[in-house]
Amino acid sequence: MEGEVDENGMVIITNVYGDVCIRKARRKRQKLLIKELMYDYANNTTLHGLPYVTRNGLTRLERVVWLIMFLTSVCLCLFLISKVWYKWQTSPVIVTVSEQLVPVSMVPFPSVTICPQSKCKVSVYNFTAKNIQWKKFKYHYRLNGSILNETMVKDAAKYYGISQICDIIDFSSYSLGEKYRYTDSSIVDNLLEISPDYDDVFYYCTLNGKGRSCADIFDKVVTSEGICYTMNSLAASDILRTETIQKDYFYLNSSKEIKGWSLEHGYSYENNHSNPSSSYYPMPGMPNRASPDVEIVLREYHVRDKLCNAIRSGFKVYIQHPTDLPQSSLYYYAVLNSQVSSMALSFSILNSSERLRSYDAEIRQCYFPDERYLKYFKIYTASNCMIECLSNITYEQCGCVEFYMPHSSSKKICTQYDDDCIETARETMLHRESSQGDYVCHCLPSCNSVDYDAEILKTDYNLQKLIDIYDAIYKIPDKEELNSYNYSKMEIYFKKPRFLSMRRSELFGIIDFLSNCGGLLGLFLGFSFLSLMEIIYFLTLRLCCTLKKDLEEEKNEKLSHGKEIHLEKY
Repeated sequence: MEGEVDENGMVIITNVYGDVCIRKARRKRQKLLIKELMYDYANNTTLHGLPYVTRNGLTRLERVVWLIMFLTSVCLCLFLISKVWYKWQTSPVIVTVSEQLVPVSMVPFPSVTICPQSKCKVSVYNFTAKNIQWKKFKYHYRLNGSILNETMVKDAAKYYGISQICDIIDFSSYSLGEKYRYTDSSIVDNLLEISPDYDDVFYYCTLNGKGRSCADIFDKVVTSEGICYTMNSLAASDILRTETIQKDYFYLNSSKEIKGWSLEHGYSYENNHSNPSSSYYPMPGMPNRASPDVEIVLREYHVRDKLCNAIRSGFKVYIQHPTDLPQSSLYYYAVLNSQVSSMALSFSILNSSERLRSYDAEIRQCYFPDERYLKYFKIYTASNCMIECLSNITYEQCGCVEFYMPHSSSKKICTQYDDDCIETARETMLHRESSQGDYVCHCLPSCNSVDYDAEILKTDYNLQKLIDIYDAIYKIPDKEELNSYNYSKMEIYFKKPRFLSMRRSELFGIIDFLSNCGGLLGLFLGFSFLSLMEIIYFLTLRLCCTLKKDLEEEKNEKLSHGKEIHLEKY
């Protein structure tokens, strides 16, 4: 405490209370001012119910009742707002039916994959005879410990590779053990050698009512069924990453380049709308006309191997989007001998709003094309993702992959020796995917997707009878060769010229969320935007002005009413 000494030896103190006392008094006074400010806000606020809590003339009971009702309204309002917040965070996406129908010309015709059930040409490779031969050798191999020479090793690899596409109930009885459990890229060369070729599978083809060479329409593709034939699929260089995938054999022998179509924007018909079937690839859908879009007469040789897939006949047909790597699956359409299989196609298209990009993929349950990287595929689809994931898990658990799976090295291709391990890998993938564990595929659908389906109608088809009639009239020179096959016919077309489409969009945007919250606040409290401004005003401008005014009054009071206190000097 500072002061001066007068002539009588007394200390003159100019600050009556001292700094500490002044601060205490100031805090006490400011608390009273803030309390008065709160009462002022409560008395004048536009919020319903709150003015009754502080209004003069009301009893304490009335004030308590109004306070309870006001707090109850606040709690109910906050509870419902939390529900809106939870819904916004967990289910912000809604799928609705689009207003307009989508014509079939705006979507690609599906990729059609045909897999013959006759897997092995007996004239090239007699699987049954080889099976008997290796069964006998297996007995001597175990009995005498025979050693395979180089020729026998190649023959064994060929037999084991081909056996993967043949139905053998108990392959373990023919296995030569761990030493010969793996094969390499030669398996695909062997499958190409023994599988039915174009002339063995196709008799004739028409596309949009015009006869075409089946070899020009269909390309060979490697699937779990062996060598199959696919049409309207993108080129391998457009689907696969050639820099990371093995180069010892092909998965898809297609080199047709994309023309006038993109995955993001679809077809561009500005320049040539008159003849889209020849000017665009993949081929777009065509409205239903008098004739099917695709007509194919298939054939299967009478003489078949007695053991290799002998219990099945005809063809399996798979339909998928052109961006998917053609593969077999459990869902297929059967084309049987001596029948016409008429397939009426339909599609379901689901587009997503670009505004959904700001949401996490797990919330919107889909991936945009550039969001998910695949090691072996350039184009993300759920099907491509699942194939890659299965390949990775199979190699992780078995040390090899199946011949149709994408992989970086073809040194270790599984044989049927590893069937149990491969099946375990499949179950592991399904378990991990369903349990959402540490390693999951996360193969969500594409945000913009087209899924195809078909209704199939079957009728009798007796081409042999027609051949006999023509032979009786015209004497067909190659009648015996024609009669050595079983024939079937497949017709493919769109069921309707237009289909419904779906759209994935925001259920709750930020504006919708604020609107819902504002509605609840208005319902329970009479709250509005001006009410928010009112709160901000009292907490900032009004509070600052009040405190500033108090400090100025304190300063003026000190200048005009300052007193001196005389204390005896010790």
